[in-house]
Amino acid sequence: MNGVIIETGHSGPSAPVADRVAAAFNTLDVAEWLVPDDPAERHRIMAGQFEMLIGPALDGHGHVDAGVDLDGGLVGVAVWLDFTRADFPSPPFYDERLAELCGEHLPRFQALDEAFGRHHPDPSAEPHLHLAFCAVDPAHQRKGLGALLLQQGLARLDKSGAAAYLEAANKPLTDWYGRHGFEGRGELVLPEGPSMYPMWRAPHGAKSN
Repeated sequence: MNGVIIETGHSGPSAPVADRVAAAFNTLDVAEWLVPDDPAERHRIMAGQFEMLIGPALDGHGHVDAGVDLDGGLVGVAVWLDFTRADFPSPPFYDERLAELCGEHLPRFQALDEAFGRHHPDPSAEPHLHLAFCAVDPAHQRKGLGALLLQQGLARLDKSGAAAYLEAANKPLTDWYGRHGFEGRGELVLPEGPSMYPMWRAPHGAKSN
């Protein structure tokens, strides 16, 4: 893309990555369900939670690809978490930090986490990379950057022979991910809220001997 450099193996820090994801996700139905009627508060809370979730990817338990503009700003990110091993770490003191961050909005964040956890494939039975976030600055959307970032990660997966998992936020996104080899794994209906759509991509390559 003109004016955007793709960094494979972005090294952080985590806060700008989390802020980019929160900005891109702010108007999703699931985001408005989490924190209704206050976009600024929604952004603050989501960015704080996302920073905790992104941390392991930057600490050797995943991978971050980034689109960076000529001024050094992040305009897109794809965050992969590595569940091909059994030792994926939980963010330290996650429950306590989430409660402090979310305040009155905590129950819905907990409900989302519980639903995600219940549907997440067991890494011991189905090792995989989890595409936790693929997010592009709204000003750069529909220009191919999201697909370019996604393809960077899928190329690595295909080289290693790994599977992939994600949760799509709406039906149009399931169609988009479907064009990249992902298949639906049912529907995740949130309490009095929108649906999310778990998706799985079987290995497309084989490990070299």
